Amino acid sequence: MKALVLSLMLTLPLPALANSDYQSLFAQARYTELLQRMEQDPAARRDPQLMLLMVRSLIQQQFREEANTLLNQLIEEFPEHSALLTQAALNKIALANSGNIFNARKRATDGLELLQKAISLDPENYLAQQALINFYQVAPATAGGSKPLAAELAEQLFAKNPVQGTLARAGIAVAEGRLSDAQALLDAQLLQTPDNTELLLRKGAVLTQQSAFLVAQQTYLQLLPLLSDPVSQQNVHFQLGRLAVFTERYQLEGIHALESYLSFYDNSQQPRLPRARLRLAQLYLAQGDIVRARALYQQIARVVLDEADFIEARAQLAAQLEQR
Repeated sequence: MKALVLSLMLTLPLPALANSDYQSLFAQARYTELLQRMEQDPAARRDPQLMLLMVRSLIQQQFREEANTLLNQLIEEFPEHSALLTQAALNKIALANSGNIFNARKRATDGLELLQKAISLDPENYLAQQALINFYQVAPATAGGSKPLAAELAEQLFAKNPVQGTLARAGIAVAEGRLSDAQALLDAQLLQTPDNTELLLRKGAVLTQQSAFLVAQQTYLQLLPLLSDPVSQQNVHFQLGRLAVFTERYQLEGIHALESYLSFYDNSQQPRLPRARLRLAQLYLAQGDIVRARALYQQIARVVLDEADFIEARAQLAAQLEQR
């Protein structure tokens, strides 16, 4: 991180961007450029929404400790900004889950307190409410976890907002390994709100966890035209592409989806680009387009990615190309 900050300080001055431009850089995973621009924009430091983008850019690049330091400063400066408190809480809980045992409990309890404060400041902060219920569900009792409290809060949320309550109920079911129950909860609420994108996104994810790949594909195809957020659109494009490899169905739709994904994230720091290229190469090969499949394989042939499924699928693709 120190090297990153130093490199930003050494760059030539750049004109400040509008808030929408910063948001666009973040959406397109151009994190280093966003950080560089914000470092040279004094007005950005005074805007908590823009500082959230800076924090999230750090987190996306796995600079969680640096993000924690910055968030500690920001929640002192903006103590009533519910979204900042929520982000600080989520980051502390993530660090507690992955950090050393000596400060894990404090970070977890600090995160819990921040979530509670964020909700008290903004009762409509559903991200914080979902995170709080999830915390109570999965955290050990010594850190403040309580499954009965998680269930109680989920029911209270359902009474106020059936969609959010259903998402909370389904989250509890998933955490307990009851994927079929989670699916049933989502389907029941979708009868009432059939075009709700949050429910459809969660349904697609649960179906994928159940290896019900074809139904997941169909769910994502139903969902895609309902989305307006570009990041959500591209996440669905990625899922449609990878699922088309598994099911061998809707392959043209999968190709178009991955082509859009790669175009949107061109020259970005999106970590799933190698996987997207791999899946698109597999689909090109399945459609008989050897030239484009081979060209994409060359882009990922030397990518270092310590993930067994990626390495195995890439080796299979290489073997298939050798036979052509």
